[in-house]
Amino acid sequence: MMVASTGLAGQTAAWFAGWTALRSYPSRSGQGYLAALRLDRSGGWEYFTTNPSPAAFADLAQEVNSSPRRALCVLGADVHRYVKMAHQSGMGMLSTSEKLMLCHMETQDNQDPFLGDPELSLLVQPMGGRHSASVCDARFSVSIVRDQTVLATGKVGIYGEYAIFDQIETHAEHRRRGYGLLLMKALTARAQAFPVTTGLLLASTDGQRLYFKLGWRSISPVTVLVPRARIEELARGL
Repeated sequence: MMVASTGLAGQTAAWFAGWTALRSYPSRSGQGYLAALRLDRSGGWEYFTTNPSPAAFADLAQEVNSSPRRALCVLGADVHRYVKMAHQSGMGMLSTSEKLMLCHMETQDNQDPFLGDPELSLLVQPMGGRHSASVCDARFSVSIVRDQTVLATGKVGIYGEYAIFDQIETHAEHRRRGYGLLLMKALTARAQAFPVTTGLLLASTDGQRLYFKLGWRSISPVTVLVPRARIEELARGL
């Protein structure tokens, strides 16, 4: 795993540790990169690196290009440079829409939200048993429920001073009713029971609007690059 306590590289390493623990992804690391096996999506390895040099990028591109199911996610501001290096290495850009986001936890409420509806309830479940190995100090799954219907779900993991938020989702038929906001506040309250200072999450375009409202800020775009063969498959609808 990358070893860095500050800056984008350190924040990426902390996010990655919590993210893979919350999703139970097999992971590995090498010189300047982290990798997770995306068993629930592509079935291939997804590599993460921050602002790589041309030489480091070329080495990673060679490894990623060995399978069309692999992807390289580059964190850093110089998206144009990463895409240019990708084209030179036989890769193409899949997305730049996701962002790594951060918040200072002292700015967040440490109490569960007022649900405002007597039919709503919070379901909080610790993840992993007493003998379940994890790099996280604690992991929680939180749901907002009405009767037996789950309206929104999310997870948070505690990794040292970091709270890693993941899989924040309001089910399609219940969106735009404020459940995502309530869910984030409930997850934050779980995290605030620990001595965390910083929240981290990887946000989709839709999620970014909610997180900005809650005081989060973007610290880096994520440039997702894949082998050219994968781009061609997607163009054919495969």
